[in-house]
Amino acid sequence: MLLSTPSPIHGLKGAFTAVTANQNHTPLPTGNDITLPWHLRLPKPLEKDFRLYFRASVARVMPWALALVAFLIVSAMFIESRISPDVLNMSWRPRLFTLMLTGGCLVLIRKPQWRNWLHEATLILAFAIALTGNYLGAIVEHPLAYTFFFHTPLAILMICILIRVPFYAALVSSVVMIGCMIFSLQLSSGRQPFESSTLVLVSLAFASMSLFGQYVYERLLRQHFLSEHVLFQHRNELHSANLVLENQATVDGMTGCINRRGMESRLSHLYHKLNQNNPDAPERITLMLFDIDFFKQYNDTYGHPAGDECLKKVAGVPLGMVQSDTDFVARYGGEEFVITLTDSSFNDALVFAERMRNRVEQLGLPHSGSRVSQVVTISVGVACSDSSAEDGAQLLKMADEALYQAKGAGRNRVALMSNQGVVEMLN
Repeated sequence: MLLSTPSPIHGLKGAFTAVTANQNHTPLPTGNDITLPWHLRLPKPLEKDFRLYFRASVARVMPWALALVAFLIVSAMFIESRISPDVLNMSWRPRLFTLMLTGGCLVLIRKPQWRNWLHEATLILAFAIALTGNYLGAIVEHPLAYTFFFHTPLAILMICILIRVPFYAALVSSVVMIGCMIFSLQLSSGRQPFESSTLVLVSLAFASMSLFGQYVYERLLRQHFLSEHVLFQHRNELHSANLVLENQATVDGMTGCINRRGMESRLSHLYHKLNQNNPDAPERITLMLFDIDFFKQYNDTYGHPAGDECLKKVAGVPLGMVQSDTDFVARYGGEEFVITLTDSSFNDALVFAERMRNRVEQLGLPHSGSRVSQVVTISVGVACSDSSAEDGAQLLKMADEALYQAKGAGRNRVALMSNQGVVEMLN
C-alpha cells in the first residue's frame, strides 16, 4: 500500500540505509536491507506519508476495536448495577459520556476526510476512560472502589494494543495518565499506602509492556513501509526505463513523429475499437498521407544535412496543428508522413489538409530543384473510414492512391478518396 509519491531514496541522508550500491546487479532490497534509527523518525516527506499509511492500516481494524471498547463500557455498567445501585448512580453519566465518545470515533472512521483526526480522537477517548476511573475511585465509597483506578492501565493497554496510536503519542499519554492517577490517589481518603503503591506498580507494569509492544509493532510497520517505498521506487525506475525504450521503439528520432511501427500499431488499435463497437471508439478515422514534392532533387541540390533540416521543419507543421490526444503524426518513411485524425468530419479533415499544405508552402524553404514552385511544397492524399476501408491497411492504401493522383495532377495539392472510391482534387 502506497500513499502519494515518496521522495527519492537517495535523499534520506542517514534516516535509513538501503543497499543500492550496485542496482544493476543486486536484487531488490527487502525489509532486512533497511536499517531504521532507534527513534523511528524519518525525514518529513516520508514521515508524513507514513502517518497516512499508519492511519489507513489502523482504520481497517478500528471498528472492531471500538466495538470491543463499547462492549466493555456497557459490561462495566451492568456489573456496577449488580454490585450497588448507588455505584451505578454515580458512574452511569461518565460511562455514557465515554460511550458517546466511542460512537464519535466510529463516525470518524466512516468519513475518510475526517480520518486525520482519528489518533487524536482515540486518545481523547482513552483519557476519558482513565479520568473516569480516577474520578469514580476518588468519590465512590465501596470496598471495591479501588478497582476503578485500573481504568488507567486499561486505557494505556487500549491505546497501545487495541487502537494503536503512534508510539511517542502513546508514551506521553501514558505518563500523563499515570501522573493523573497518582494525583487522584493522593486526593482519595481512606486509601492504604499499600493499595496505592500496588495500583501504581501495576499501572507501570501494564504501561511498560504495552509501550514495548507498541514500539515493536510500529518499528515493524515502518520497516514494511520503507520496504514498499524502495520497491515502489524500483517499479518507477523500471516503468521509466520501459517508457524510454517504448519511445525509442515507436518515435522517429529525427522529426519527433511516431515512426512507421508505432503508426501501424495505433491505427490497428483504433480500427479494432471501431470494428468492435467499443464505447471509446471514434466515430470515424481520417488518414492523410503526404510527401515532399521533388525531395530527391532537394537532397541532390542542398545536401542530405539540409534535407534532414527540411524534414524536421515540414514535420513541425502538422505536429503543431494536431490537438486531440488520439490524433497523431507519423513518419511513414523517407519524406512521407501520415496524419491520423479521429472524430473529425471529412470536411474538417480536408480543411486541415489544405491548411497544412498552405503552411508548408509559407515556410518559404528554397527549393530550386522543384518543378512546381521555388519553395518546398507537399502533396496530400486523404481517405476516411466512412468509405469501404475495413482496416488501417486499406485506409492507408486509399490515401496512397489519392496521393498518387495528386502528384499526377501536378503536385502541391490535396486529393481525396470519396466514399464511392473516386479520387477528387480539392484544388
